[in-house]
Amino acid sequence: MTDIDLTKKRNNRLVYVLAAAITVNEMLSFTIGISLQFILLAMGTIFLIIVPVTLISNHPKFVRTIPYIKYFITIVIGIALFLLIKIDPHMINIMTMYFYVAIMGIYQDRIINALTLLITLFILSFYFFTQGDNIFHSTNVQDLLFYIITFSLVSVVNLMYAQFNNTLQQEKEQERQRALEAKSAMETMLTKITESVQSASQYQNDLQVATYETNQRSIEIVSSIENIIESFEMQNKQSLALANQFNQVNEQINNLLIPTLFIHKQNSSSLAVTAPVEETLLEMKSMLQDLGAATEITVDMTEYNKGSLNDVLHLVSIQQQEITSLSESFAKLEKQLSRMNRRSQL
Repeated sequence: MTDIDLTKKRNNRLVYVLAAAITVNEMLSFTIGISLQFILLAMGTIFLIIVPVTLISNHPKFVRTIPYIKYFITIVIGIALFLLIKIDPHMINIMTMYFYVAIMGIYQDRIINALTLLITLFILSFYFFTQGDNIFHSTNVQDLLFYIITFSLVSVVNLMYAQFNNTLQQEKEQERQRALEAKSAMETMLTKITESVQSASQYQNDLQVATYETNQRSIEIVSSIENIIESFEMQNKQSLALANQFNQVNEQINNLLIPTLFIHKQNSSSLAVTAPVEETLLEMKSMLQDLGAATEITVDMTEYNKGSLNDVLHLVSIQQQEITSLSESFAKLEKQLSRMNRRSQL
């Protein structure tokens, strides 16, 4: 609550209390035969001056006048008391000024309390010296000092109340500010936690999509690797079978070539016939040997590639496990952030 709002609230409260008290008092005064001029002056001061001015100051257009209304009310009531005592110079009306001092304490303002005391002491002293015989039981100055001290003590009590209440008001305002700051900090923290939860949730969703796609690709890769391994195994078996066949053919050629060479040595007249056959067989033997060596190399490469593909398959499996573990970790993180968010809101 701002100072303007607090002053406005105190203005309205004082007017309500004053109007109610004066209305009841003047109704009682009318029943016991108090002067009608006295009653009209009191009621007119409240309902024709103080109440309308206070209501007008409550309008948004005149909000700047609110801090000055309290001085206006203080002075108007003081003037009204001065005129009322002049109309009906009586000790009871002097005692009414205690009510004036007390009710102005609603403002909890040292300036208002001091101004009220000065107005009260002025009215008291003025009528003590001008109409003291009609109002007071004695015109001794010591009695005046007694009245002055009494009014001063009432004013001091109001000042003490004002100091105490203002201190409480400041402490309450400080606590309210701290509460607002704590609320703002809590809202900021909740906002950040919510954003973190949303970011973690979005990241997990993206991670799940990526994991699913990676798993699909991994499954396809694993399937392809398994097919390649099967193909390599089949090729390996075929290469081994072919190598065996090459060895058998090589042995057959050797078996065929040895008798031919032996015949060649026995009968040199057949050299023209056996030479082309010998060359052809030697070339076939050389080709078969080369094919056998190539087949063995193919077998070795197949075994090596098979081992490499097994390593790739193992790495893909490890990657799938790591992705699954990472997804589970983010799921746990999201649950923890959600619990923190719910606890913070509570």
